[in-house]
Amino acid sequence: MLLCLQYSKEEEARFLSHLDLMTAMERGFRRAALPLAFSEGFNPHPRVSYASALAVGVTSEAEYLDVQFREELAPEEVLVRLNKALPRGLRVKRAVPVSRRKESLMALINLACYRVKVPFYGWADGNTGVRETIEKAMSVPAYLVQRQGKKGVRQVDIRPGILELAGSLKEENGEKKLVLEMAVRTGSSGNVKPEEVVEMLKALGSWRLGNNLRIHRLGLYIYAEGKKWSPLERT
Repeated sequence: MLLCLQYSKEEEARFLSHLDLMTAMERGFRRAALPLAFSEGFNPHPRVSYASALAVGVTSEAEYLDVQFREELAPEEVLVRLNKALPRGLRVKRAVPVSRRKESLMALINLACYRVKVPFYGWADGNTGVRETIEKAMSVPAYLVQRQGKKGVRQVDIRPGILELAGSLKEENGEKKLVLEMAVRTGSSGNVKPEEVVEMLKALGSWRLGNNLRIHRLGLYIYAEGKKWSPLERT
């Protein structure tokens, strides 16, 4: 039996690495006494497939994994038993049976939505509004950023990977914050990091921003035929 689980990584689990998260999840399956299926060979491992890895310090309300069980189980039973066994900060929200996928979750998911909050300290030069700067960013044909890879530094055009972008200034606990919501490409091709979008806006708007970004992933999607599909809906 194959189930797709939607789970959240909340504030208490914010600083877990992806490896730590995988360990916590698989420990939770064992504590819940759920009949995981294992691979064959000399080093069997649980048949659990994760979607796009979440960076340390980033929270999320909609992460996904596929898990194979040796026997049929009610999805509601899996959800209840697993939530009792998981540590604080990790919570399964939905469990949906899926047919065997043509590709792994990691290969299928190609779009991520984020909310990013950044301390806003004003303008370094002039007074370019948030809306005007976002419109400018979305209208430029290209925007190059530098990335460090195995073969050294390379330039990458991130503009084609930014599909949606909106933002506003808000007061939080007496501090002005730039709050952005974005939909960007993720995966092995054309991916864009939220931090890169912030740097792009900072440069185009001559903004003075703090370095303490709070990044929250709102969702992961399979983007196809001009539509966003949840991994729970499309295989």
